[in-house]
Amino acid sequence: MSKRKLTKQPQQQIPRKQTAASVSPRSKTGGGPSLDLGPAWVGLLAAALGFLLYVNTFGHVYCLDDYSVIKENWVTKGGLKNIGLMFSTEYRYGAWNSPGSLYRPFSLLIFSLQWQLSPDNPMVGHVMNAVMYGLSGWLLWATWRRILVNYHPVLPALAVLFFIAHPVHTEVVANIKSLDEILALFFCTASLYGVWRYFDTGKTGWLTAAVLSYTVAMFSKESSITFLALIPLTIWFFTDRSLGQNLRVSALFLLPAVFFLAIRHSVLGAQPYQEVYSGLDNFIVLAKDRASRLASAFMMCGLYLKTLLVPHPLVSDLGYPQMKPVTFADWRALGGFFAYAGMFVWALLNLRRRHILSFAILFYLIAFSLFSNVLMLIGTSYGERVLYVPSWGYALGVAAALLFLFRIKPETDVPAAKQVRNPNGKGTLVWGVAIAILAAYSLKTVLRNPAWYTSYNLYQADISNSPNCAKLNYHLGIETIKEGMNEETGQVFDSTWVNKAIGFHSRAIELFPEYHDAYGSRGLAYFRTGKYDQAYDDYQKALKHRPNDDKVLSNLGFIYFLRQQLDSAETVYRKSVSLNPRFIDARRNLGAVLAMKKRFPEAIEQWQEGLKYEPENATLLQYIGSAYNDMGRPEEAKPWLDRAAAAAGKKQ
Repeated sequence: MSKRKLTKQPQQQIPRKQTAASVSPRSKTGGGPSLDLGPAWVGLLAAALGFLLYVNTFGHVYCLDDYSVIKENWVTKGGLKNIGLMFSTEYRYGAWNSPGSLYRPFSLLIFSLQWQLSPDNPMVGHVMNAVMYGLSGWLLWATWRRILVNYHPVLPALAVLFFIAHPVHTEVVANIKSLDEILALFFCTASLYGVWRYFDTGKTGWLTAAVLSYTVAMFSKESSITFLALIPLTIWFFTDRSLGQNLRVSALFLLPAVFFLAIRHSVLGAQPYQEVYSGLDNFIVLAKDRASRLASAFMMCGLYLKTLLVPHPLVSDLGYPQMKPVTFADWRALGGFFAYAGMFVWALLNLRRRHILSFAILFYLIAFSLFSNVLMLIGTSYGERVLYVPSWGYALGVAAALLFLFRIKPETDVPAAKQVRNPNGKGTLVWGVAIAILAAYSLKTVLRNPAWYTSYNLYQADISNSPNCAKLNYHLGIETIKEGMNEETGQVFDSTWVNKAIGFHSRAIELFPEYHDAYGSRGLAYFRTGKYDQAYDDYQKALKHRPNDDKVLSNLGFIYFLRQQLDSAETVYRKSVSLNPRFIDARRNLGAVLAMKKRFPEAIEQWQEGLKYEPENATLLQYIGSAYNDMGRPEEAKPWLDRAAAAAGKKQ
């Protein structure tokens, strides 16, 4: 801890009849460099706690969205050679052919570096998430202790620790893909730190660093855009900078925001058509009118707030029909509306007084606004990850409420370290309550982490808390079948698991009769057990509800292939690759059909197209070599067969 003598900072005079906590003392500089900004151990404790809480995830494998962003994303697995694609295509371009609405190239770049340094090694991602989460705790303390320099250090100390320990963050830290959330908050916080250091020193280099940091945040996750409002709010609330000075500094952050939005618009606008949100992902889109949409959105807003207050049970999905559209006649919608409206009105009424709870509420509401489905519909109706950034406002509010409870007033002439340990002689009580909260949070976090070991573990853990979610039943079916088969060969070694999977898919169809993906997956499960007629029927039902499903068409083609209906097989395979030119399995099978028809050059063409996306695919290389041999051209076959052997050797 620094031994420098504390220098009193200029602050507003506080009328006697008002509590010091209800009026925010503001620093002219935001905290000068000569200040004792509090003991370093708070930041170190936050960093250590953030890291240690997730040590039990280091042995986890890929889970949930990790597949579409990392493990099954050929752009990500291509490493730095695909950096151009990362910045010129949608987030999941390398995993599926459907259009999307996400653009997070910096996050993809980090995942690509992880894969390039250690291919197919999820431990690298899990360790990095924990490290970055811990560093976020340290940076939050370093930044907000400086911003809240005229408040008790116990306020930012408790806020940071509450934030780091909160179990709602398990989805973010335990799921590798959600590094994008961690990066966004980290770099937005770094931007605030840079702004305050600029205020301290007057050096424009800090301001430049702040703008560059915000640029990285924007390219990590789009929701960083909310800091365009949060930065000027924070400056206004905690400094006495003039409105003009505030706006001049804040306007600088428009530059990276506009730059990002222009590139994002160019990339996403180039897609053949825009993403259409499914009612299975966001049940609110199924609402009949605007009023019902708002009612449903406020119902979910209330649920999010409840999850922050009481983080139990935690669940990865609460989709349709577990949750259904409601009207304002539903008490949950009214409760959510009045809770949020009440918070907003209270915050505004107390804004001029610069009440710390006013700031905490506004931070939460602004950061959460994009995910609320109130201002606009998004791709999900519920996901605990979206509470990550907003929960800083919640943590700050809980810390402030605890101070109010014990009537602790700011006393800037008391050494910072003493304030943290024993403010006004009430430190024992404050920290006693805080430690109880932190212990409960930490225990819940550690106990929740194992659910994120695999997708199967996650869905199995969550199904009891969301039994009527069609999508959760569907995904549990997909993961259940993997427990009874060899994924490399596709061979089933325990049909019991397959039958369980069929049961979950059937339940999903019962809950949502038009669930084309569930029909397709159930059909594949029937196929795995040799029930080809039942598989064929399910494929036809899937195509009835979604005629252009490239995967179902490909699976249907294999049934035609087994029945020796090669013309029908060729037709559906060609339609599949026309819908998804990057679908390697369909190209491989189309090539096999053409080879059986002795149309070897056309077969080779299909396999070579597949190699554009997986250059080391041993099966495609082997097929090309075999085709040249069948054509009586062994000299052309040898290089391909040698490459196939080398690729197979690397895989082993």
